[in-house]
Amino acid sequence: MKTQNNTFFQNLGKAQLENLVNEVKETVATGIPSIQQKTAFGVVDLWNLERSRKTRMIRRHLA
Repeated sequence: MKTQNNTFFQNLGKAQLENLVNEVKETVATGIPSIQQKTAFGVVDLWNLERSRKTRMIRRHLA
């Protein structure tokens, strides 16, 4: 099985290929209100994950 493909970029010129791989400087948006994210993973979160997993397993076996 072929694991590498070298013919994908042959149709592109050298300048076009360099434009594709240039590093783009990122900017950070300012003035946007931040959303308070939950930092801790609690017991209730674990309980909700287990409950949803059990429901999915039951649905899978009923189908």
